[in-house]
Amino acid sequence: MLALGMMGGCSNQSTSSSSSSGSAGSYYTQLGVAYLQKGRIDLASLNLEKAIVQDAGSADAHHYYALLQERLGDNAKAAEHFRRALQLNGKNPELLNNYGSYLCKVGDFAGAENAFLSAVHDPLYKTPEFAYTNAGICVRKRGDAATAEGYFRQALQANGQFSEALYQMAKLNHEKSDNPKAQAFLYRYNEAAPATADSLLLCYQIEAALNEHEKAESCAVALRGRFPESDAASQIN
Repeated sequence: MLALGMMGGCSNQSTSSSSSSGSAGSYYTQLGVAYLQKGRIDLASLNLEKAIVQDAGSADAHHYYALLQERLGDNAKAAEHFRRALQLNGKNPELLNNYGSYLCKVGDFAGAENAFLSAVHDPLYKTPEFAYTNAGICVRKRGDAATAEGYFRQALQANGQFSEALYQMAKLNHEKSDNPKAQAFLYRYNEAAPATADSLLLCYQIEAALNEHEKAESCAVALRGRFPESDAASQIN
């Protein structure tokens, strides 16, 4: 959530008006972000559009409006507002991370990797594990498992309990047929986060590959019981 800045009074009328517009823009941006987090797309759109009208120079308003348009599937409008946000605040690591995720989704893997790395090179970025993990996921899409593993390891160096990086390392090692190592990473994942349909399917696959049939069946039972309608459950005979 964005913080509202308190601005001192100015004698110049145009400056005072600009400050008022900026505060109003921040207010509407906060509302838009809150509604976006709750999945209230209509109200998120209404408030973020108001934010841009009130303060067209707000990088945050353009950033979150881009995320909204990405969720709506309007890639052209998402790209437009991501670019505008980057023009206004191109060093913001959270913005760079989200822009990288957008580029990866539309197939610009090289551009995405550059955006993620720009984010993690900011020494003030508090959660580099997000961008490292996203970089790993993205380079895997282009078939580069070795580079992906390096990024996942860097994510875990930043935060050894980051669940998505642990899951990705378990999945990568299973696909390399190194199932003892995959099992160890999945155990660490289970200590860091609640089970999902995908993690239970991976659990079943790893334990079956290790001939741990009782453990595999336990994972299968949990998957069918907790996520019976999931794609993951349909993959278990």
